[in-house]
Amino acid sequence: MISSPFRETQRATRVEDRVALAEKLAFGVGSLAVFYGIAGIGSFAIPVYQMTLKLDPVLLGIALSIPRFLDAIIDPLMGKISDNTHSRWGRRRPYIVAGAWLQALFFGCIWMVPWSWSEKAIAGYLVVTQIFFYIAYTMFSVPFNSLGFEMTPDYQERTRVWAVWSYFNKLGELSYSWIFPLTTLAFFASQMQGVQIVGWAVAVVILGVLGMMPGLFVKERFFRRTEHQAKVQIWPALKASISNRAFMLLIGLTALQIGAGMLASNIDQYLIVYNMFGGDVAHGYKWKAVLSSGYAVVGFVSIPMVTWLANRYGKHVTLALSFVLVFFGAAGKWFLYTPGHPWKILLDCVLCGPVWVAIWTLTPSMLADICDDDELRHGFRREGVFGAFFNWIQKIGYSFGFLGAMLTIKLTGFDAKAAGGVQAPSALFSMRLVLALSTAAWAVFALILLYFYPLTRRRAYEIRDALEARRGKI
Repeated sequence: MISSPFRETQRATRVEDRVALAEKLAFGVGSLAVFYGIAGIGSFAIPVYQMTLKLDPVLLGIALSIPRFLDAIIDPLMGKISDNTHSRWGRRRPYIVAGAWLQALFFGCIWMVPWSWSEKAIAGYLVVTQIFFYIAYTMFSVPFNSLGFEMTPDYQERTRVWAVWSYFNKLGELSYSWIFPLTTLAFFASQMQGVQIVGWAVAVVILGVLGMMPGLFVKERFFRRTEHQAKVQIWPALKASISNRAFMLLIGLTALQIGAGMLASNIDQYLIVYNMFGGDVAHGYKWKAVLSSGYAVVGFVSIPMVTWLANRYGKHVTLALSFVLVFFGAAGKWFLYTPGHPWKILLDCVLCGPVWVAIWTLTPSMLADICDDDELRHGFRREGVFGAFFNWIQKIGYSFGFLGAMLTIKLTGFDAKAAGGVQAPSALFSMRLVLALSTAAWAVFALILLYFYPLTRRRAYEIRDALEARRGKI
């Protein structure tokens, strides 16, 4: 009985709305730089700065959070600059190319810390180098994401564009946890030398070379449409975004995702290292890499299904289905991160892996739909500012999320300097409890938000029809 309305609102993608595979691939390659900018520092900093250089977890949490707070402030400014730029190369592309190489430079500098310094000096070095990195990362990532929002005006093709993005994002997930184990290879003179060489390789190849690809090979579809529009201003755009119910619900969903994700991705590695392998960092991180690889493999398999479901039944419906699966995965987390038979942690990937594909594929596509809704309401194409506000929330969330995760680790009774890395049973029990309960709460609240999400597929088509009737096709 319910299939009829779904079929009524499903339209074939117009030929002119399709994005060439080469452009999709160039955009997808750039997502590796975005992924490593988000996940690379946090995941690499824990084994380097905390487990190797022995920084206190709370001090590390503060050092990793401060630059993100400062970085988040400049996101809306970068969005405004990008929206209002009218160069011969476009609104987004010049910043993508320049930002890619600047972020590569400062990413490499983060790992050049003199390890003989005092604990506070090492933390200060991490703060300063991150500040420069995140300024460059904002210069790259805000125009990059904005470019993705405007590559096509079609509801379904947007999901296909971000599905290709997700394939490369999963490639990042498959690879990033193996970065630290590479630093322990025998041919490096020391582990810190390995950290520095591998860190610079990531900086040049992924953040620099791959990061600039979208700026060179992806077209800007709305560039000519915006040449004569009035200047985009931050405060009117902020007011419009706050008044947009779909945008605020998407923000709420993102905040939940970050909070739960930061707790899970940090606590699970502590449980692997200290609960499953008794404090053996090298062995534990190899299994953390196996876990991340498992999530990536599940992600690769899930992307076609998520894309099909979203284009068949709607994006928010597909997200809701993935969160139902997460709820059952929360119970699994209590039993999986325990000693013995380490391969069982791969079941966690099966239960909780698809939701990350759904989030990273569908929320950007949903934000592109919201930008259409904003144009219909207010007459502006301002993907840069809307995307920047979205990034701002993400970065603030990551700052609080990482700091909260480190505080949680500390409150469980974790002792960074315990002999042999052996932790008290009460600390390990608390970590397991937090991991399971936070995941379950995330799923429940996300389902509540999605129930009220207003931009269905039918409504997205109505908005596009109204826009084209008013200003013509793009």
